[in-house]
Amino acid sequence: MNIRLSERDMRVVSKCAISKWLTTGQLTRLYFPNVTPDAVRKSLRRLGEAGYLVVHREHQMTEALHGLGPKGKVLLEAKGVPAEVVRRPPRQIEHLVGINDVRVAVEVRPAQVAYFFACWELQALGWVHPVIPDAVVGLKLPDRQTFLMEYDRGTETLATLVGKLRAYEGGLSGIRFRALLLVTDTASRLETLARHVRKEGFLRKILGCVRAELTAMGIDAPLFLDLRRVRPEKSVLRENTE
Repeated sequence: MNIRLSERDMRVVSKCAISKWLTTGQLTRLYFPNVTPDAVRKSLRRLGEAGYLVVHREHQMTEALHGLGPKGKVLLEAKGVPAEVVRRPPRQIEHLVGINDVRVAVEVRPAQVAYFFACWELQALGWVHPVIPDAVVGLKLPDRQTFLMEYDRGTETLATLVGKLRAYEGGLSGIRFRALLLVTDTASRLETLARHVRKEGFLRKILGCVRAELTAMGIDAPLFLDLRRVRPEKSVLRENTE
């Protein structure tokens, strides 16, 4: 099936290649903000039927996932962009979707984002550190600032996660980052982690927020708590760059 690709189609295909899998909702927030749900599904189905995307849906109660298809790979490689066709989502698809929720919350504000690299993109960029964040985020606030991001679904033990946070405490050679962003699925988990951060006496700034609030309000909203403080007030990132 041959179709004529629009500029938006190209962006959708490219973003699915970079992100591995994106939900219909994530693609809607990025590229179809004023489009009806039915029109979004029709546009994505058209790309899937033409082979530019592959679509996976576990069952009728779950949201569809969209990855790069074989024609999408050919299209991108013709432009000199290495690409990999995906067939089925990984076992840890919930974690990948959560990381991409943060990506969308950042990239939906294009005037404020300098870059977003998920963990699976870092090796190609020459990442050599033993600790690998879930994402590296560059924002213009107004000066460019780098943040390292960890997304916690609550499936790791507290000891494991706190140990990973400890690995950032002394900094990373060659990487200047303003703070560590910790995104959790629930407010109760965030408060539990905040208590452990205070108990451990972390010196490096750790800013926490809840994923659903970040998804709904965006990266520039007053969502972030300094987890080192007792009863901190929510603030925007630009207030945490001193």
